[in-house]
Amino acid sequence: MKKLLLLSFLALGFTSQAQYWEAKATGFSTASTGVNEIRWVDANNVWITGYDGSGGGAQFQVFSKSTDGGNTWTAGPINLGNTNLGIGGLFPLSSTVAYVAAFPNTTTVQGGIWKTVNGGSTWTKQPSASYNTGTDSFTNMVYFWDANNGVTAGDPAGGYFEIYTTTNGGTNWVRVPSSNIPAPLDGEYGYTRIFETAGTRIWLGTNKGRLLRSDDMGLHWVVFQTPNTDFGDADLGANFTFQDNNTGLMIFNDFSQYSTTDGGATWTLDAPEGAIRSGDVTYVPGFPNTLVSIGEDPVEGVRGTSYSLDNGATWTDLGQAVDAVSAVEFYDGTHGLASGFTASTTVGGIYKWIDDVANLASVNFASAKTISATPNPTTGILNVVGKSINNIAVYDLLGKQVSNTNYSTLSNVALNLSSLNAGVYMVQVTNDLGASSTIKVVKQ
Repeated sequence: MKKLLLLSFLALGFTSQAQYWEAKATGFSTASTGVNEIRWVDANNVWITGYDGSGGGAQFQVFSKSTDGGNTWTAGPINLGNTNLGIGGLFPLSSTVAYVAAFPNTTTVQGGIWKTVNGGSTWTKQPSASYNTGTDSFTNMVYFWDANNGVTAGDPAGGYFEIYTTTNGGTNWVRVPSSNIPAPLDGEYGYTRIFETAGTRIWLGTNKGRLLRSDDMGLHWVVFQTPNTDFGDADLGANFTFQDNNTGLMIFNDFSQYSTTDGGATWTLDAPEGAIRSGDVTYVPGFPNTLVSIGEDPVEGVRGTSYSLDNGATWTDLGQAVDAVSAVEFYDGTHGLASGFTASTTVGGIYKWIDDVANLASVNFASAKTISATPNPTTGILNVVGKSINNIAVYDLLGKQVSNTNYSTLSNVALNLSSLNAGVYMVQVTNDLGASSTIKVVKQ
């Protein structure tokens, strides 16, 4: 705990770093409410759902929505008439129309799909998605491609995965026959919100590390075993994202990374460089091979954001500490959101992207491939190599600045640390565009 507190203080000391995220208030009334799902409708309208981020495990039936791209939020309850229902997923079609997938917390409650047409004021169950009452029926997700065509999926029930499709907005849901779905493995089940889409293709992750994939909006399914063994496991789990029908990326909770070029059929172990993170990862629409990830870094455990412009080959830390761990979604290059935790009704809960992803190419100097500091550890002289370096600041682990030197856009700086006591220091290197990268250096 002491180590994390020191590092948090250190992060606060770097006030000169560029800001890419701005904290916004979700409007959730309970402190420590987290955001577990972000769903963009368009650049203005976006909905989120909340969860108990305190660790207490309470089931929250709450949503919040924004009509101005995430600047301001209005929260409300998802009143389904029974508090023993958990919210497995939400999907909005507009500022007024949305669906939720609800799962039972007791064996006497029936889950299913509910719809609102008045912005969340009231929710009406769609009974034809007839998830059964009992232990073998569990609603995991709901997704719509347009106002008519949608899919909802749950765990196996009656011996095969319970999946329904609709072509009329949920007025009628029809269960997909077992002949169209690969048989589940012994003890296999799905997870709430662990799915991805690209075009008419959709992928569902299971506790056996398999991906169920449909190419026709849920009517027919195939299955692939991935390198993962359980997508929802706290230690072994993974997050995956797809750029298109074929190109995808998977990051495990242990920071290992895999990629696919055939729609998830096969996966290749990558050797990425830089500041990889494992909280959540997403492609940015409109920017080929560009990804943003959130969560803790593998070295210090500090929460923040990283990005990649080369499909995950290299990751660059944005250098801004944000307490985001569970969800990140972009609508386009200027509209993105990352989950946080509510402090109060008027403070915190979500981070809004305030830059343009197009600008990231100009700050890519901070990546592991284009900046180096050697030797490390050092007894005195530290050779810092980068592009257009115009400032180097050195901080101790309490966040105190011990040196700060300006340069005339050099590519190689011989930094003299001989006057410093032995210990660990953070060396912040900034270029002439204002981009910065921080390196941990050991002074002997």
